[in-house]
Amino acid sequence: MRYLMIVIALFSSWSCATRAPQVAKPQAAAGRSSIDTLQSLHVRLTVNPDDGVVTYFGWYDGQRNLLGPGGIVAALVGMEPPELQGELKRTGDNEILFEGVDQNGLAWRKRYRLEDRVVRVTYQITSQRNEAFDAIIYSLADLPDGAITGDNTDLYVRTPVARAHFHAAIRNPNFPGEQMNPSALRSDAVRLEPGQSMQFQMTWEIELPGG
Repeated sequence: MRYLMIVIALFSSWSCATRAPQVAKPQAAAGRSSIDTLQSLHVRLTVNPDDGVVTYFGWYDGQRNLLGPGGIVAALVGMEPPELQGELKRTGDNEILFEGVDQNGLAWRKRYRLEDRVVRVTYQITSQRNEAFDAIIYSLADLPDGAITGDNTDLYVRTPVARAHFHAAIRNPNFPGEQMNPSALRSDAVRLEPGQSMQFQMTWEIELPGG
């Protein structure tokens, strides 16, 4: 009996020693596991989940932000800055969406999609107001260290961190409306009736060193 116990013990020890080690499960890519952050090989984008404001746009390491404390905000010309209440959700590995309503009677959808070093942005507003109005959406970036050239359709930014190109997809770049802040991109002017929607699309691109 004692001999049998020794044989069983030796067999158990050999079995444990020769068992293949378990392979650790791969971790999610940095930035992909967080609902408020998109990250590629070079670029990271972080959005405030409470209002959809972009708080970080810069290098992947999270330590080189092109933006100042104001981030990148969106609003309408001639209206109070929106005080949004809404929700941020992830709609894909490289896309997040904010949906909310502001005090001006507008429903907002802010969609951010990261493709390598380019962020494709779509702002959509839907009027919940009782009267028609002329709407111009603008996107304003806080670039405290940026040397900015270009206009409200194409902004070229150079900072100590990196260079960037902000482009607005609009049909009428020469719209003779209110002069915008040189750090802002703006949409076409649209007459919005109650219940109607409009979109403003942009690309934000970081230029790689030597690019």
